[in-house]
This record gives sequence, structure tokens and C-alpha cells, in this order.
Amino acid sequence: MGLCDLHCHLLPLIDDGYVSKESFSRMLHLYLENGITTIAFTPHIYNPFVTTNIADLRQTFAWAQGEAAKEGITTYLGSELYVGDQARLVCVPIAQKYALLEFGLSLPPARLLERIETLILQKLTPILAHVERYRWLEPQSALLGELLKLGCLLQTNVEAVENGDSLGYLKRDLIDIIATDNHGDETLPLRLVQCLNAWPQVYGKMETLL
Repeated sequence: MGLCDLHCHLLPLIDDGYVSKESFSRMLHLYLENGITTIAFTPHIYNPFVTTNIADLRQTFAWAQGEAAKEGITTYLGSELYVGDQARLVCVPIAQKYALLEFGLSLPPARLLERIETLILQKLTPILAHVERYRWLEPQSALLGELLKLGCLLQTNVEAVENGDSLGYLKRDLIDIIATDNHGDETLPLRLVQCLNAWPQVYGKMETLL
């Protein structure tokens, strides 16, 4: 599969990413220049703090996919699903396999394990986005242990690897994915590669995902 970025917000004019159509091709070139040949675009959905242009999502992805193909980059459309108080969890799964999930920072959502199980029954593997952010999901927490037993994967952001916020998870070999969560920062493709070089066991896990 090569190197991949499984969490980013680079689709122009869709959510809170800051990439224009004009700069999108440059961003793709930077990914390819750093050996990253697979990108999953994961716009926010159901996030109460972010407005997502759902109406143009698939049309914009089709355009982005075409532009990426010119560079030899494989792309997937996914979503970053905010798990709040909605009755049913609905997402755009990455490669029809993975449900990327985010949560509130201070408290877990109600009936979390039960609701995660509904995704697993749909044959989706949950990925917990930027796990280092959640105060209620520390590396040694009982709840994290239960989520791991269900088969959840843990993703951390490049920035958290660099500043040490995810070190507790990395040292316990809990992280399955390092991703950029890129909203338009042209330095992140290189920094992702540097993080994966520093933590080759995570890269080894990522090689098996797609």
C-alpha cells in the first residue's frame, strides 16, 4: 500500500479545511513528493461545531479523486463522525471498512460501547480519531480497554506525536494509525513520514489496513 494518510480535511469548500482548488494540486504534489500514495478524505459529519457542505461532498470528491489519479495517488472518501447524542450512528466508511469517530473532550457519550457495537455489526472497524485529546480515555483507562476488546483502532495526530501528547499510548503499543488531520498545512506530509520513521511499529500496522 505504501504510505497513507487516513485522516485529513483537504476537500475544497467542504468543511473546515483551508485548501482551495487552486492549491489542492500543490498539496497532492507534496504528499507524493514524500512518498504518500494513499489519502482518505474525512470531512466532519454531525459535528456541532463545524458546518459541512454535504450537498457538494461527492461531487467534490469525484473531482479530487480525478486530480489525485493524475499524480498516481489512490484516494478514498470517508468521514469523521462526531458521536454525540444522535440515536443512530451513520458515517461514510473509509474503503467500506473503517468508521472514523470523534467525541467530546471532557466526557464520553452515553451508551458508547453499545453504540460502537452497532457499527461492528455493520462489519465496520471503528477508528478513534486523535485519541490523545480525550481526557476520559487515558492509556490505562478501563473504558479504553473495553473499546480495544471490541476491536477499535486508535489514531493519533502528527502534532501529538511531536509534542508528546500521545507518548503514553505509543509506549504501550496502543496506536494503530498516525495521521495528519490536515486542514491545509503543507508541512504535514513530511512530518507524517518523520513520525512513521520514528515509530516503525505503527507503520507496520498501517501497512495492513488497506
